[in-house]
Amino acid sequence: MSRTPRAALWVPLLFFLCVWGMSTRGRFSASGDEPHYLIIAESLVADGDLDLANNYANGANRRFGPHVGDPDHAARTKTGAFWSIHDVGLPVVLLPAYAVLTRSAALAPMDVLARFRMSRGEFAYALLGLVLAGLVAAGLSLLVRAFARESDARTAAWVVAVLAFSPPVIAHALLVFPETLAFVAVCGVVWLSCLREDELTVRRVAFVLAGVGYLPLLHRKYALFMFGLLFVVFISRRSWFLRQRSPTLAGLGVIAVLPLIAIHLLMIVAWGSIGGPHAVNGWPFSMAGLPAGGLGLLFDRERGLFSYAPVYLIAPAAFALSWRRSWPLVVPIALLYLPAAAFVFWHAGFSPAARFLLPMTPLVALAVVRAASSQVIRLVSAPLVILQAAILIAVVDHPRVLWPKAMGTNQALERIPVVGPAYQTALPSIATGDAVFGGWVWLGAVVVLTMAIVVWTRRFAPDKHAP
Repeated sequence: MSRTPRAALWVPLLFFLCVWGMSTRGRFSASGDEPHYLIIAESLVADGDLDLANNYANGANRRFGPHVGDPDHAARTKTGAFWSIHDVGLPVVLLPAYAVLTRSAALAPMDVLARFRMSRGEFAYALLGLVLAGLVAAGLSLLVRAFARESDARTAAWVVAVLAFSPPVIAHALLVFPETLAFVAVCGVVWLSCLREDELTVRRVAFVLAGVGYLPLLHRKYALFMFGLLFVVFISRRSWFLRQRSPTLAGLGVIAVLPLIAIHLLMIVAWGSIGGPHAVNGWPFSMAGLPAGGLGLLFDRERGLFSYAPVYLIAPAAFALSWRRSWPLVVPIALLYLPAAAFVFWHAGFSPAARFLLPMTPLVALAVVRAASSQVIRLVSAPLVILQAAILIAVVDHPRVLWPKAMGTNQALERIPVVGPAYQTALPSIATGDAVFGGWVWLGAVVVLTMAIVVWTRRFAPDKHAP
């Protein structure tokens, strides 16, 4: 297995070029949460503070496109400042690029931009999207390198390519959402967990732990997910940690947990609640809505993971076949998935499908590459990959089909002859109606498929499946 496979370059490069091309074919201008993250960056650059009152007043939130809402994403703190209800981690990461690109875009000739039906703000937003796409591509490069240590280089390239060119990765790579950077951080965790012992250094471990520790600054919802990822890092690198001296371990611990402590102290000081503005009037989670949210995140016709990325149907079988090595990955997945399912807006509002699940996809891909030696896994994956390729063609040609219209239809599947409409009809529309029963039926079907793959592999090809 090559230490630096060529696919670590060409897979991310092809991905970046594809996403760049999609950005020129009907992408929405900044909408939903995006401009409200960007206005935090604007306030930090222009004013050096987090008070957004003057920025909203002068229309800074409307610079990036016509789909921008009113300042309903900000509220008064205990001291009277007008702060965003969103966390500051994403704007801080984007701050250098934001400062350079927005000020540079202001110099672009308006007559040239008019030919592309683009304002200066929309041009800056497009460039910021490419910066995020570049970060995602860097994460994919890490995954190729990691998976080449778990399997052969060709399998590693294929698994990462299918991951990259499938929603939710390709759907969110350009978008100013915390999930995009969280995905990159998780790629780092997977990379670290796959390194050989002799490749581990304090600097590499510290770098990955810094990314994991930063997650709560991107969004407080990642607090539990962060601990799940730290668990994966420790389990996979336990012998290395046990060999380190106490000062080194203490330093790494500070790197990992200090941002979490800082963000919650800030929430208490600013909002009087450890949960920040979202929890001032109660926590926005519903145990009663957990079944609908849990099933909807996976099976909903227009907002579920399997609706735009049916290739993930193979994931449960991959975990089952590689369970002895992959079981720690289930911990962070559960700590991300269950709160997202119980969230009152599990469907994530105006955004492509499975937005909340994006950060866990590298963990799923790791289990898949570990189980890829199973001939049954490869056989069952083939038709799913073909359907996934058809969906890719549809979304690349018409990127706006990635944004659900809240009408219970899947615009990408509608563009695929015969198979697409049939698959769409079979999926339940949990977000728009009472179709939870249909979600349970699909869950049962996935369980049966998983059991069949596991039984067949272990009975007829016991030497093929991953340990």
